[in-house]
Amino acid sequence: MHFLRFSLSFLLLFFTFSCKENVIVVNNTKLPPKLTSVEPEQIYPFDLVTIFGENLGLGGDSSFIVIDSLFIIGSKDCMKWNNSFIQFIAPKNFHNGKLYVVVGKDTSNSLNFNYYAYPKIDFVLVPSGFFSMGSKTGLGYEQPVHEVQITNSFLISAFEITQKQWLSVMDTNPSAFIGEKLPVMNVDWFDAIIFCNRLSKMMNLDTCYIIEDTNKVIFDTTANGFRLPTEAEWEYACRAGTNGDFAGNGNPLDMGWFDVNSGMKPHPVGEKSPNSWGIFDMHGNVWEWCWDWFDPFYYEKSPKVNPRGPNNGKIRVVRGGCWQKGTTFGRSSSRQFPEDQKSNIGFRIVRTVTK
Repeated sequence: MHFLRFSLSFLLLFFTFSCKENVIVVNNTKLPPKLTSVEPEQIYPFDLVTIFGENLGLGGDSSFIVIDSLFIIGSKDCMKWNNSFIQFIAPKNFHNGKLYVVVGKDTSNSLNFNYYAYPKIDFVLVPSGFFSMGSKTGLGYEQPVHEVQITNSFLISAFEITQKQWLSVMDTNPSAFIGEKLPVMNVDWFDAIIFCNRLSKMMNLDTCYIIEDTNKVIFDTTANGFRLPTEAEWEYACRAGTNGDFAGNGNPLDMGWFDVNSGMKPHPVGEKSPNSWGIFDMHGNVWEWCWDWFDPFYYEKSPKVNPRGPNNGKIRVVRGGCWQKGTTFGRSSSRQFPEDQKSNIGFRIVRTVTK
């Protein structure tokens, strides 16, 4: 979508010619365009925006939308343009302001355009507490089962980060399967870290990660911004108070997408049942990055309070299984390292609730 920056006064001076197809005639009196409302009330990047009004014409070279006298959206760049409503996709890097519609020589009344530059992300509050981490019947590196205390409540995204949310922050979409409601995938761990820092900056929060290079990232545990969950936080949120292999009703196919029910493709987030805390897709769909380095023997020496994984390692932990794997990989306790599974890895984000 192409945008030009002009002042509104310049535009009205420039577009002084008449466009007959946009002139509304009633009793030989031309009626100017009139705006009544814009939906949704809160607009985020890539949202479908609808402007309702009267006498908006049928589009054309001299019909366009002006936002805050700086941004232009031509009628040919809109999804729909007719006499009673106009639809367009909100791009990145807008800001709040006044919205006008220009039809030929006529300018409509203004409406407020309430735009948020960051993506809309739904969060669930996870309370502090204790849980049993690991599995007695799982693989060796899921043992021993040990009690862990999470001392701070935290917010966790209710869904895996979608491609729409990703593109609101980042510049390119790495996913093999494309769809705005699909989870972003083919994300390497370092890019997930960059996403967290950029989102924090967009929302005027502290960045949680100090990036020295791709192999050295320092986790600032005092920061109030967005970050990846630790492995312990991830399992605690996934279990949502349960002790079995799968949360919710315990049936993995009700909770997530795996090789036997996915059609061998990822699915839009939120189509399966949530766990009892209201968190979706923690079993299946795409693998999810955690902060921790992977160490098969870490549970033997893990701290009991807020464990954050080894201080160093070669590869990071992924959790939750994916649409291409069997249900055993999606168990609450299952710990994996990606190997060649990068194309199926996404993530969700958390934020510590400060007192």
